[in-house]
Amino acid sequence: MKIFKISKSLFIAALAAISITGCEDALEEIPEAQFSDVQLFSSEEGVETAINGLYNDYAGPGYHGSSFHGLIAPVSGKFYSGQGASEDATSLNTLPNNVWLIRLWPAMYSTINRANLIIDNVEGRQDLENHDTTLGQAYFLRASTYFDLVQFFGGVPIRTAPTTADNLFLPRSPKEEVYDLIIEDLQKAEQLLPELGEYRPERPSKYAANMILAKVYMRLAGEDGGDPSLWSAAFDEAIKVYGQFSLTPTYAELFDEENENTVESIFELQYAQNGAVRNSDAVRSYTPRNSIYAPENQVTFGRVRPNKEVWDDHTAQYPGDPRLDAIFVANEYERNNGTTQRIYPLRNNGNDGFVVLAKYFDSNYNGTTTSRNFLKLRYADLLLMLAEIENEINGPSGAYQYVNEVLARARNTASGTAAEPADWSGMTQDEFRTRILKERQYELFGEGHEWFDTRRRGFQYFLDEVVNNHNNNPNLGNRDFIYPTDQKNMLLPIPNNEISANAMISTNDQNPGY
Repeated sequence: MKIFKISKSLFIAALAAISITGCEDALEEIPEAQFSDVQLFSSEEGVETAINGLYNDYAGPGYHGSSFHGLIAPVSGKFYSGQGASEDATSLNTLPNNVWLIRLWPAMYSTINRANLIIDNVEGRQDLENHDTTLGQAYFLRASTYFDLVQFFGGVPIRTAPTTADNLFLPRSPKEEVYDLIIEDLQKAEQLLPELGEYRPERPSKYAANMILAKVYMRLAGEDGGDPSLWSAAFDEAIKVYGQFSLTPTYAELFDEENENTVESIFELQYAQNGAVRNSDAVRSYTPRNSIYAPENQVTFGRVRPNKEVWDDHTAQYPGDPRLDAIFVANEYERNNGTTQRIYPLRNNGNDGFVVLAKYFDSNYNGTTTSRNFLKLRYADLLLMLAEIENEINGPSGAYQYVNEVLARARNTASGTAAEPADWSGMTQDEFRTRILKERQYELFGEGHEWFDTRRRGFQYFLDEVVNNHNNNPNLGNRDFIYPTDQKNMLLPIPNNEISANAMISTNDQNPGY
């Protein structure tokens, strides 16, 4: 995909997004072609160009392409990062000037501004045949971005119009108002987005909007001070998606680099090798340097590694789980010079004292761009959501069917059926609640859910599952951090470049603890 500069007002937003970085993996600027609003929105083809630009922002390096891997993964409390410039986030002591944080916020608002420009120019244009699909995608991506923002930061500025000199500065809005906008946008998206098979297969259908809306209601029902009645609203949205997709026959094939946009994919960010401009840091972040998983003569860092307790918990629960080989490289890996590198659990100390995440290896990585997609939503996630929701409403008896469908697929391999993970039965509601949250980690690890799943059940769950589970691990090595017990880690700090640049936000508006 190619990014296009589509209006003068976008240039103003772009100025706010500029940050100065000095680390070795600073992100490159993406060249843009010049189109006026009138030119761009005068035809169906121009509108598709604008939508392509919106997806490019959403998937780009500042947002999902790199910040999700460099910042959100380690600060979730489930990953270690060996990047010295981001040691603050890795130790759960994120500073407002963190090198990834100051890129993430403006990239997210650039995405929102692009969605606003599309909505502003396409609403009322019934002469465009792609009017509905265009607006549906713009509302969907605006809502999805605000949903990330409100979970990361709490209340944030609400922008629903293109950025101009007159509205450049906005205060933080209460998170309740942000959620109201998210719900409204997703309800519009559901009505405007196409059914399956009616549009481009790699783009979201109406069911993606239903799934995100179910996640919104789950968050609002389960968080501290939440409204438990919203579990029913979550079910009403999630059940609309049930049966519309299916699981792939085996878990491993989901992460085969030649097997993307499968029957399980509900929303997948598309990446392609498109020249010299970096599009994603996933391959660089997770692939060990000089390993056989790194294409010859291409530099990868392999800095971001699963925490020890992630591997320990999964192998203790399901020692024979076939998913382990698809998710992790453990014990050792072969270097491209024929020697062997020991890693966890054979090695405990140093940057190699951790297992490796195996979901983003790319044999065609050219050192700059990757064609490995990012699975934002898939059907197994939906099934686990339904299991959790049903348990909250009626207890576990009706919830087993959903989780057991995921477990049955997990047992299935290309060479036969494994004994683990076995179907669930005989649990109390509390036992099921604890296990389903853990099952989400086992099934979905490394796919961007960790921050959200560790915080949406409130501070005590975060304290037990992340902080205490990590700090009490007897296998901590010399590169592990002891996590603080501070409640501030339920949110990220507002980045200092936003506080400095926005006349309507001051240091008094910073999140507690920062």
